Amino acid sequence: MFVFQITFTILSCIPLINTILDDDILYDIKWQSELNSPIELRNNFIITSKRKETYSCVLPTLESINTKSTETILLNEIEPLIEKLHSKKQCTYRLDPYWTYELCHGIHVRQYHESKIADKRTIHQEYFLGYYHSNNQDIITTIDNEQVLKIHYKTINNRVIPMLPIRYTDGTQCDINSNRPRETTVFYICHENGNNGVINFQEVSSCQYEMTVASSWICNLPEFSPTESNRHTINCYPQENAPQKPRNLKKLEYEQEQLLSKQGEGAQFTMTSADGTTFIISYRYVNEEKVNDIVNNDVKSSENEQLSSNENILEFVEGFFSGRDCLTGGSGWWRYEICYGKHVIQFHEEQGTRTTIQLGTWNYEKHVEWINTNPKKKSDSDYKQRQYVSLYYTDGDVCELTQMPRVVEVKLRCLTKENKSHVPIMYLVEPESCSYVLGIESSVFCDLIDFTDEDGIPDYDELIKHFREQ
Repeated sequence: MFVFQITFTILSCIPLINTILDDDILYDIKWQSELNSPIELRNNFIITSKRKETYSCVLPTLESINTKSTETILLNEIEPLIEKLHSKKQCTYRLDPYWTYELCHGIHVRQYHESKIADKRTIHQEYFLGYYHSNNQDIITTIDNEQVLKIHYKTINNRVIPMLPIRYTDGTQCDINSNRPRETTVFYICHENGNNGVINFQEVSSCQYEMTVASSWICNLPEFSPTESNRHTINCYPQENAPQKPRNLKKLEYEQEQLLSKQGEGAQFTMTSADGTTFIISYRYVNEEKVNDIVNNDVKSSENEQLSSNENILEFVEGFFSGRDCLTGGSGWWRYEICYGKHVIQFHEEQGTRTTIQLGTWNYEKHVEWINTNPKKKSDSDYKQRQYVSLYYTDGDVCELTQMPRVVEVKLRCLTKENKSHVPIMYLVEPESCSYVLGIESSVFCDLIDFTDEDGIPDYDELIKHFREQ
């Protein structure tokens, strides 16, 4: 049975008398089959979908739960384990499209970018995000004159995870933060198969970083054993011949699954230790219900959905190619945005302030000049072998490394497989310093090359005419 995590809207309907509202508690909804015989449902309420589908949902009975977590650990208990880890002089790496992050346990945290030319590696940019100092940790002295370290907690996959924080301070000065030194907090969490690999990295504020490391050695301490969070289930039963699950929800799940399947139903990243051993961490997304179940609707409903889908596609095409609607991508510190026929930017927003880097602007003459020097990207007689259209945006902000304006090649690529959704997938890579490739993939672009001129530029009028005729 597929489990759907409901939002706070449903939570607001749950009686809170003698209960503790905790954001660590997850409320799930299970869409049950229709009851064969009428029974009295207690503590239930009726919900109706936009399609007038009615369900009777039974709310769980909640109880007050007092969970007591250990807030600190004695320094003399954890210090020998930390010293043993640091004595190994082990380094672990996290690879992102542009940056490489290096954690040398007990030494430093480093961020750098390197390129390989003629089998020679050259580091172009390098920042130290902090150095380890044993006397610069968050050590607390209790009233009993005992030294302890504070344990942090985070909920991951419905489990409350205790984490040991180790500070790395006095890194490279940060010019956007009053030249203060960069600093990283490394959080160690228990994982029985962990090999001190980096499983998460983020910049929580300007030049302040957090890194999460999965380790097996910390599992020897009971204070760092993960605890299960409480799950409460809301059971919903269809009424008045409604389908087991609302049709719009099934459609949304289908579109999400198709987007995930673009990544081969999962993804992976690598970590390499100082001795050259490479670890591949893989994960995949699984949906227990089969996609074929999505289409088990009546014919009229399917026709209406198809009409709505075509209207959405036309609206997307008109909005994007007219430059009216901009597309935004990225989930890290830096995000990116393209306004077709105008510009491509990279930006970061924090506390109402937006920092923007111009990666490129649209200039017809410079695009034509570029594509004439790259004839393989033109719409020639062999264009059917190519499933993307390339557009060149130039004259971005000057790059401090190359002292040249930034440039970006925008690739509008056909998203094939079984994915029929027009929802685009975006990525931004930097194969050379300040020279970018922005990929936008969608099923809408599969016929795009048929409507480009000799310079590879889409013909807006012909494109709109094509989608209106569909």
